[in-house]
Amino acid sequence: MNTEIRDCQNCHLKFTIEPDDFSFYEKIKVPPPTFCPQCRLQRRMTWRNERSLYKRNCDLCKTSIISIYKPQSPFKVYCHDCFRSDTWDPLSYGRNYDFTKPFFQQFHELQIQVPRLNLMVTDCVDSDYINGAYHDKNCYLIFASDEDEDCAYSHSIFYCKNVYDCLGVHHAEWCAGDVNCEKIFNTYYSQDCFDSYNLFFCTDCANCHDCIGCTGLRNQSYSIFNQRYSKEEYSKRLAEMKLGTVAGFSVVYEKARQLKTNFPVKYYHGNNNLRSEGDYLFHCKASSSIFDCQNIEDSKYLYIGNRVKDSYDGYAIVDNIELNLEVISHNSSFSKFCLSYWHGTDGTYGDTCESCNNVFGCIGLRNKQYCILNKQYAKEEYEALVPKIIEHMKSMPYMDRNGKQYGFGEFYPSEISPFAYNETVAQEFFPLTKSEIQKNFSWFEPENKNYKATLTSFNLPQDIKDAKDDLTKEVVECEHNGKCGDQCTSAFRLLSSELDFYRKANLPLPRLCSNCRHFGRMRSKNPLKLWHGKCQCAGEKSANGVYANTGTHSSHAKGESCPSEFETSYSPERPEIVYCEQCYNAEVV
Repeated sequence: MNTEIRDCQNCHLKFTIEPDDFSFYEKIKVPPPTFCPQCRLQRRMTWRNERSLYKRNCDLCKTSIISIYKPQSPFKVYCHDCFRSDTWDPLSYGRNYDFTKPFFQQFHELQIQVPRLNLMVTDCVDSDYINGAYHDKNCYLIFASDEDEDCAYSHSIFYCKNVYDCLGVHHAEWCAGDVNCEKIFNTYYSQDCFDSYNLFFCTDCANCHDCIGCTGLRNQSYSIFNQRYSKEEYSKRLAEMKLGTVAGFSVVYEKARQLKTNFPVKYYHGNNNLRSEGDYLFHCKASSSIFDCQNIEDSKYLYIGNRVKDSYDGYAIVDNIELNLEVISHNSSFSKFCLSYWHGTDGTYGDTCESCNNVFGCIGLRNKQYCILNKQYAKEEYEALVPKIIEHMKSMPYMDRNGKQYGFGEFYPSEISPFAYNETVAQEFFPLTKSEIQKNFSWFEPENKNYKATLTSFNLPQDIKDAKDDLTKEVVECEHNGKCGDQCTSAFRLLSSELDFYRKANLPLPRLCSNCRHFGRMRSKNPLKLWHGKCQCAGEKSANGVYANTGTHSSHAKGESCPSEFETSYSPERPEIVYCEQCYNAEVV
C-alpha cells in the first residue's frame, strides 16, 4: 500500500501513514488511526495520573488511604489488600453486550461500577505517598520509581539511595537535582552524566570525578568550567565558590548554563542504535519516534519501553513483549487498547487486568479468559461474539461532546478517563491553560489549601550553615506563590532528612515547592517530538553565533559544511549547536 496523508480529526493537522504502518495495522487486524501520533500520545496520557494524590477512605474496609482518585470521583476505590482479596468478585459486575449503545458508553458504565486500585504500588515499606512504585523503602513523593531507599521528590528513579529532586536517574546515591544520569555518586544539578562522582552543575560528562560546571568531558577530573586544575587548586577554588550560599550557587549555575549553550550537542541522546529515530535510545533497531527506550525493535511511537518488538503507540511497556498497539503500563503481548494489562496476552480494551487471556472490554479481572464486559463466556461463544462487537463499534462509533468519533481502532476517549486533564501526565508534556482544557477535556479545580506560610522563601537562610533544626517546623512560602502554572502548592515544609541531606551536601535549601521543582526538571528535557535537522558542524553558524568545529572530521574537512541530516528532538528555533553523531564523537569523545 502507498503512503497516505490524512487529516487528524482532533488537531486537524495532516499526518502520514507509511506502507510499513499499513502492514502493521493489517497484521493485528486494526484499521489505521484517525488521530495523528501527537494527539494519540496526548490522549493516552490523559489516562495516567502519576503525581496527583488524595486522602480518602477505602470503599470496602473504610480505612483511610492515599489514592490517585479524588474523594469526589464516582469510582469505587479499594486499598491494596482489599482489591487483591477474595471478598469481592469482578465477574459479579459482568453484563451482556448491548448492541443499541456505543461500546465506549457501555465500558464507561462498567468503569463506574467495578472497584479500582487506590495506587499502583507493590511491595513498598514506609512509603505511603508514592505511586507507580515497586520495592521502595522509606520514600516520599517519588513516582514511577522502583528499588529505591530514603529518596524524595523524584520521578523515574531506579536503584537509588538518598536521592532528592531527580528525574530519570538510575543507580545513584547522595544526589540532588539531577536529570537523566546513571551510575553517579555525590552529584548535584547535573544532566546526562554517567559513571561519575563528585560533580556539580555538569552536563554530558562520563567517567569523570570532581568537576564543576563542565560540559562534554570524558575521563577527566579536577576540572572547573572545562579547565583542568591540580587537586589542591581545585579544592581551593571549590571552597571559594561557596556553593552552600544562594549567591555562590547562583553564580556557578549561570556560568555553567552559558558554557553548555556554546558546546555542541549530539542530535539525540543514546548509543548503540541501528536505523532508529528518537531520543534517549539504547540498543534499538529499526524503530522510529521512540523516546526513553532501550532494546526496542521494529516499533514506532513509544515512550518508555524496554525489550519490546513490533509494537506501536505504547507508554511504559516492558518485558519481552510484541505485537501491541495503544497500550499503557503494560507487559503483555498480542494486545491492543489496554491500560495496566499485566502478565497476560490477547487483551483488547482491558483496564487493570492481571494474568488474563482473551478478554474484551474488561476491568479489574485476575486469572480469567474469554470474558467480555466482565462476563464469562465459553471459548466458542467468545470467539463468535467479538467480531460482531468489532463490527458494531465500526457502525455505531462513540461520539464525544466535540463531535470526534471513536470506533474500533481508537484508544479510549479522554472524556471517560477517571482523571481530569490537569491531574495527568498530559499536563506535563502538553501543558494547557484552564480555559484550553475546558474546551476539549475535563478540568479539576484544585482544593484551596489556604496554607498559612510562617516563613517566606526569601527569609530562608542564605547559607546552609545557618540552617537550624527548627526550620522543619516552618511552612515555607514557595517562591512562585501559586503564580507559575506549574501546579504550585504555594507553600511547603522541609523534611528533617532533607535538611540533613543539604547540610551534608553543602548546598542551599530549595526555594520552590516540589511541584515547581518537578516541572522545571521536565522542561530541561527535549519534547517527545522530532524535527528534520542538519548537522551544524562548520558550515552553519548556530543561533548563538558560534562555529564549533575545532578540527578535521572524517566526514568533511575543516571549514566545510557537514552533509549529514537526521531527525532530532532539538527544534530549529533552539539555540543549541546540533551535530551528527560522527562529528559529535570527533569533538567530544
